[in-house]
Amino acid sequence: MKKIIAVIFCLLLALGIVLGLPELFDNKTIEADFINEVSLVDQKVIEYLDDEVTYSKIYNKGRLIGVVSDYDYLLSLIKDKYNDYKDDFPDTELGLGEDTYVVNEKSNICFENVDDKIFAYLVDNSLLGIKTTAVEFSTDNGVYEIIYVKSSDDFYAAIDDFLLNFISEESLTKIRNNETISNPEDYGVVETGISILESITTKEAIVSPDNILVDKKEIYEFLCYGRNSDRQYYTTVEGDTLQGVGYYFGDMSPKQIVMLNPDVLASPDQVITPGMTLNVTYYTSPITVVVTKENLSQETTYPEAPLYIQDEELDAGISETLVEEETGLKNTLYEETWVNGVLEQGKLKSETVVKEPVQGVISIGTHYVNLIGTGNFQWPVDNPGITCLYMCRANHTGIDIVNEYETYCNIYAADSGVVSEVGYLSDMGYYIYVDHQNGFTTIYMHLNEQYVEVGQSVVRGQLIAQMGNTGRSYGVHLHFTIEYEGERMDPCEFLPCSIVS
Repeated sequence: MKKIIAVIFCLLLALGIVLGLPELFDNKTIEADFINEVSLVDQKVIEYLDDEVTYSKIYNKGRLIGVVSDYDYLLSLIKDKYNDYKDDFPDTELGLGEDTYVVNEKSNICFENVDDKIFAYLVDNSLLGIKTTAVEFSTDNGVYEIIYVKSSDDFYAAIDDFLLNFISEESLTKIRNNETISNPEDYGVVETGISILESITTKEAIVSPDNILVDKKEIYEFLCYGRNSDRQYYTTVEGDTLQGVGYYFGDMSPKQIVMLNPDVLASPDQVITPGMTLNVTYYTSPITVVVTKENLSQETTYPEAPLYIQDEELDAGISETLVEEETGLKNTLYEETWVNGVLEQGKLKSETVVKEPVQGVISIGTHYVNLIGTGNFQWPVDNPGITCLYMCRANHTGIDIVNEYETYCNIYAADSGVVSEVGYLSDMGYYIYVDHQNGFTTIYMHLNEQYVEVGQSVVRGQLIAQMGNTGRSYGVHLHFTIEYEGERMDPCEFLPCSIVS
């Protein structure tokens, strides 16, 4: 009996499984599909319908917000919400914002009506947007920037203002009207063209009011600096000018400084007063404005190096100018390329000679006159004072002389003769040897400048150098030495040292 009951129970259980499980399995599959896409708004399944109906599913950035039961009702709520914005954004409408979209799907699931909750979620998370104008900036590589503007008219007005940072209004008008622009007739600059390297296009978009540039001022600020929020400010002091301030901060013109400070400055000619706070941030614009200009100017031209002619009748070291050197003039026309106000390139377009330069002609003396000294030496400096006598220390084979009243004073040849050596050594500094053609040689050391050259004849008392402090020297002075037949002599044997301090 127990076996029969067990068999009957198993048969009934099997029959229940066969008849009931497929429906249960199908329902669970549908519910599983819905559960796999969890909505951001809590929403339940009410029942399963025999026939499929079309639902509107609202997403934001790929995540399901919820399933709308009556899409027209949701649209009416959004339309009413526009009343909160119409004063700031008239003549437009409110809609689903950027990254929020609707997908229509068919299903036999009946969902809980949470349309009011979905609308509240859209409002609370700023997912509704104003229908406005999107401005896209692009290159050949695609769109690199998008802004949203309340008015396209404001955008184009801001573009015009921004371009006026780099070109005059008169030139901009002529270029846009395709008027012929002639080469400059007078010295100066003519603006010949302007372009924006990037492409700018507009289209309709719906975005959050917080992301919309609402007036020309905000758009202009973006055109100047893009997303860069860093600003540099300067407080004026006594004596400041707009030209000086602009030059110091990025070489901006007074006009550009005015356009960056419309609330403070009215004109490039305005006199600025101490204490004014000015925006002096140079442009970091997301667009590239290229202006071409033609610049007519006059330049100085220089002749070739002078022509030197040897003259045997002139003493060596003496020269005479036969033809005076003269510079010339030419008019040059350059085509310049300016990028966002910075000169990037200048190309010579033409040039006209106004005055040819004149090459100088100089006669150089080659006749050597071997002046012979008298053996009577004069002091090589004026107002002499001796700071170190002959052999005042070991190996000091000369005397150190200064001018009592002038530090870097003139040095003169102590006697007539011929310059035999001019040079520099680490111990002597700059030096001069004068051979007096009578066995005597005088040496002048630690010089600052030398005014003679080898082979030049000099007479006693002729200026030959300037006193200095070169080489191994303890201060500005002249180390003066006399040699006879190659042997160092005490200069005080030939000069009245006793009467000199």
